[in-house]
Amino acid sequence: MKDKMKYCALVAVVAALAGCGGGGTDAAVTSNPPSYADLTTSAQAAAAGLIDLDTGTLAGAERTTLPNSGAATYTGYVGGDVNGAGLIGELSLTADFATSGVTGSATNFQHETAGAYTGTLGLQGGTILAGALVGDPDKLYGTLQGDLVNGGTTYASDIALDGSFLGGTGTDVPDAIAGLADGTIGGDFLTGAFIVKK
Repeated sequence: MKDKMKYCALVAVVAALAGCGGGGTDAAVTSNPPSYADLTTSAQAAAAGLIDLDTGTLAGAERTTLPNSGAATYTGYVGGDVNGAGLIGELSLTADFATSGVTGSATNFQHETAGAYTGTLGLQGGTILAGALVGDPDKLYGTLQGDLVNGGTTYASDIALDGSFLGGTGTDVPDAIAGLADGTIGGDFLTGAFIVKK
């Protein structure tokens, strides 16, 4: 009788664990990186009224003066055309207005037809430069560098960012940074744009 009770208790525990396992599976599914369609839809929404991601043409007013203190972290997207198909990833930049330095990275890349490109690109040489003349826009420059992997192939990647600060006035920290993103993914050229917002 005791053995039968132990067996019933064991069955109940296994059933409970199976239920928990099911919940774990659901959580894993929701933590999957966004799809190409998800990324492009979100990027277009973030870029509305600021930049045309297809051409890199700015729609927002470029800042010609920036604060000389404080810092802000911006998140958004970087991508473009590679051999006639789209590639897009998530971009994070932190601008330090006291030092004029910029750090950041890009990850979760998705290709329009080839799927996920794993890996992270780190921002090298990120800097804020004041306009050459009074009234010229202040700019952000830097290069995303690293390796992306797709289908077992590693692609040495190099994407130069040339951006402008948008939104806010005077000593306000800008609301967004947007501009051109051009470089190479392996041996293929990428021509595109980026948008990040606070």
